[in-house]
Amino acid sequence: MDCEQYRIMVVDDEPAIAEGIATTLAVLTGYACDAFSNPLVALESFKKRPYNLVLTDLTMPGLGGFDLVAQINEIHSSTDAIIITAHKSPYIVHNSHLLGAVDIFYKPLNIEELENRVQYCHQKFLTWKNRFREVTFVNH
Repeated sequence: MDCEQYRIMVVDDEPAIAEGIATTLAVLTGYACDAFSNPLVALESFKKRPYNLVLTDLTMPGLGGFDLVAQINEIHSSTDAIIITAHKSPYIVHNSHLLGAVDIFYKPLNIEELENRVQYCHQKFLTWKNRFREVTFVNH
């Protein structure tokens, strides 16, 4: 499995939640998971080296989750995003869809469902990576 190349960013302004999700996913999946409690620091880290998947809370000081995902999309459009929120509303569903989020998870999180969705994102990443290799091979 390509675990060492698949990187996940977890952003939540509550450090214990960000660390808890990142640590749990790293243990369950074997993927590299980094936790950030400051969305502006997370964005700067992303600019230096993009992640394959970003899990972000919506309501955070300085930069909300929707704005974070929008800026990440501008930097690296193939990065998947999963929205995490405590609030259910049509607005959140609509904006998540417009930003191309893979899914929305509501707090408290169902970690098994989240792990399944992360695995899905990784498989999608591997499929596109293999397609790229096929095209590169054919064109050389």
